Amino acid sequence: MKLPIGIRGSSMPGRQHRSAIALCVGVLLSDLSLAGCKHARPENVPIDSVYVDGPWAEGWWQHCSYLATQDVDHCQTFNWGGGVIKNGEFSPYDGGTAAKESELTIDNHSRLAGPYIICLKNGRILLPKSDFENQKEFIDRITGKSKTR
Repeated sequence: MKLPIGIRGSSMPGRQHRSAIALCVGVLLSDLSLAGCKHARPENVPIDSVYVDGPWAEGWWQHCSYLATQDVDHCQTFNWGGGVIKNGEFSPYDGGTAAKESELTIDNHSRLAGPYIICLKNGRILLPKSDFENQKEFIDRITGKSKTR
């Protein structure tokens, strides 16, 4: 006597059963691999940009280059989707000269980093020239270099 499909121990014929298991395993593996993955770099973000980890598992893309003819650093910050947050000249927080190309290695894990604050691996910080005093005051406060009101 042949038992109905549900009683034989499997509700799917062998080939469909194996396909379903393969699909489940594939979904599980892709979920695990995406769990530690950052956002893919959008096409409009320069290829040598760095994804900077931000709070709450979000971050932004940063890119800087040294313009030797003007002796300035030009930096761009993009949100994770490629929208421009900041694009312009940046000045060193320490008041020194512009960071040369060899110094422009962005630290993507600095606790001081932000969309308007670019931290370099050599310890220097670059701030947007257009909002320098405001950003400098902010860093002074969070690092204890100035007293809050």
